[in-house]
Amino acid sequence: MEKFARRCDATGKGINEGYVFGDGELYFSEEKHLIDHLRSRDSMDELSNEFILNEAYEQDLYYYTEWDEVDEDEWYDADGNAIEI
Repeated sequence: MEKFARRCDATGKGINEGYVFGDGELYFSEEKHLIDHLRSRDSMDELSNEFILNEAYEQDLYYYTEWDEVDEDEWYDADGNAIEI
């Protein structure tokens, strides 16, 4: 069984790489999910995705990362189910 370090807050699936919003409040597997979240926070209907991402990045609202190690005592399966040993 493949182990995943985090669960995507948009899809509910396990992930080992993705976007971290804030200080780990939310995790997103794909850029489009991050953009949807950023758009939902403020009225940004007129702004391009690129502008929204650049502004949020400059304000340290998110970053992209890969989790190389998975905690052996607590992890997620592919369906996003938490596994604790």
